[in-house]
Amino acid sequence: MGKTGKIIYYAVVILLVLIFVGVLVGDSYAGSEMGLYLTIALAIVAVIGTLVSSAIHLVNNPKSAKSLLIGVGVLIFVCILGYAVSGGEITDHSLEYGVDSVQQSKLIDMGIYLTAFLSVVSVVSILVSEGISLFKN
Repeated sequence: MGKTGKIIYYAVVILLVLIFVGVLVGDSYAGSEMGLYLTIALAIVAVIGTLVSSAIHLVNNPKSAKSLLIGVGVLIFVCILGYAVSGGEITDHSLEYGVDSVQQSKLIDMGIYLTAFLSVVSVVSILVSEGISLFKN
């Protein structure tokens, strides 16, 4: 990161801190709301940046589209499988958190299954890559 990038970075950080302190002075709970909105905004920017950089990469390297489509297909398959397997039970605990429909419960279960699947895949890939590098050297 160049000098200009560092200046912009620190200016944004200082601006966000000042906004946070200004909002927090008026209402003690407003900080969490602002943090939530900031998280959503940054997540949207991250998704857009990822999609744009992926599109640029696919235009420059069309052969890599095959592996990308396989990865996306596996994620979609795991999501559909997780949604189909989830029971969709609505308990008192889920009602306490505002989950009042079977569809919401199934989507939450699907997200949990997807997270578990991705966690297992990441741990296995780390172990396999470390094992391969151990035997290579």
